[in-house]
Amino acid sequence: MRSEFLMLYFSLLGLLCLFGIHLYWLLFLYKRHRNTKPVKPTLKGYPSVTVQLPLYNEKRVVRRLIEAVAQMDWPIDALEIQVLDDSTDETTDIAREVVSELCAHGHNVQLIHRDCRTEYKAGALANGLKSATGEFVAVFDADNIPPANFLKDSVAYFTDESVGMVQARWDFVNRNQSLLCRAQALFLDSHFGIEQLARSRGGLLLNFNGSAGIWRRRAIEESGGWSGRTLTEDLELSFRAQLAGWKFLYLDDLLVPTELPASVRGFRSQQYRWAKGAVETALQMLPTIWRASIPLRQKIAATLHLTHKFINLVMVALALTLVPALYLRLEGGIEKLFLVDLPIFLLGAGSMSIFYGISFRRTNKNPKLRDTLILPFLTSLGVALAVNNTRAVFSALLGRRSEFVRTPKSGVDERTDGSLPKSYRMKSDASTHIEAGLALYATVSVGIALSLHLYFTAPFLATFAVGYSYLTFLNYRESRVVS
Repeated sequence: MRSEFLMLYFSLLGLLCLFGIHLYWLLFLYKRHRNTKPVKPTLKGYPSVTVQLPLYNEKRVVRRLIEAVAQMDWPIDALEIQVLDDSTDETTDIAREVVSELCAHGHNVQLIHRDCRTEYKAGALANGLKSATGEFVAVFDADNIPPANFLKDSVAYFTDESVGMVQARWDFVNRNQSLLCRAQALFLDSHFGIEQLARSRGGLLLNFNGSAGIWRRRAIEESGGWSGRTLTEDLELSFRAQLAGWKFLYLDDLLVPTELPASVRGFRSQQYRWAKGAVETALQMLPTIWRASIPLRQKIAATLHLTHKFINLVMVALALTLVPALYLRLEGGIEKLFLVDLPIFLLGAGSMSIFYGISFRRTNKNPKLRDTLILPFLTSLGVALAVNNTRAVFSALLGRRSEFVRTPKSGVDERTDGSLPKSYRMKSDASTHIEAGLALYATVSVGIALSLHLYFTAPFLATFAVGYSYLTFLNYRESRVVS
């Protein structure tokens, strides 16, 4: 039993190392290619563009979104706007009013309402595409505020006939609203500023992020169109399109303001959907990827990309087994822990700290000392999400179908506090109580590690204790508001 337990422990460390090496690979590509920006071609003419705006109960932001799209710098006769509305609340009436106003001023705006959310967002996009007239199709979520220059700065790259999609970078209007929002912003800064840049410029397969991007319509249609088989229809179509030969570009300097979920339950729900959808896409696409005639490095990178959410299983298991495993390892002397366990552990866990640190430095040129305190907290929050995301991974592996639960948008700006209408607030789930239990377990584990003089493990266990405690606090605080 002892040997089996230690075998599990070293297997977990090995997997942690594998995901750590993946992050170091992306950092290497980022460092190598960060200054090699794609050359922007000259825009020749104004091809027809359809802008699709999928909505579901977004009364706080629907007007802001539609009006921002209508103000984009593009000829009015070459711009079609589709409001793809599946709402069941006042959103439809507000959208109808805005559409009527814009049509009166000569804009080509259509409200396409569905009474049934068949295949959710994927179904809405596919349904709109049936009547769309544009050669290119831009997609914005309800919380986006597309800048006026978006089309001029993205359509130009389609001069290359092999380009199928251009993805812009997300920026955040409520980055400093709360500690939770600051952490989310850094998570996504790391994804866009390092991961997407490294994949795009390093010749790896890239993903469309579901919004703030524009497609060549032919690339969508020739790749099989939108599908609701997974919760991340954007990710699945991205891989299908690139395996069909289409090139994707990421524009790091084209920023689209968007809104972060201010509620911890909205954030966890979003993370659950992304984690489950990634695993569903992996199950769908990995066999096709490994049969495809693409370079081996692309196959390996795509596999690590699609299976990265399995790191959550590893983190939860390590949190539960680390102290018992190290106690057993002490029988061979503490020197072995420093020579074997510690280097392996740092190779894996240390990659996250370095990854977030580089991203933080990239977006904060002259940070104050107190600003850097977000970095250890960011790691804590990342590992604390493991319970929520582990549930998502298992749900995908078991083939359970889930509703596409949209992240509520509050329409936060300088005049609002970001609070949600009562009808938009989300209820608690089983993760809340599991996280509370793990917060206590991790705290006790820190004490045990210190008593055994395992000082190098205490910081790692403390990140779990802090992260789980913070999520538990936010969840129970929101419970009082919802109830």
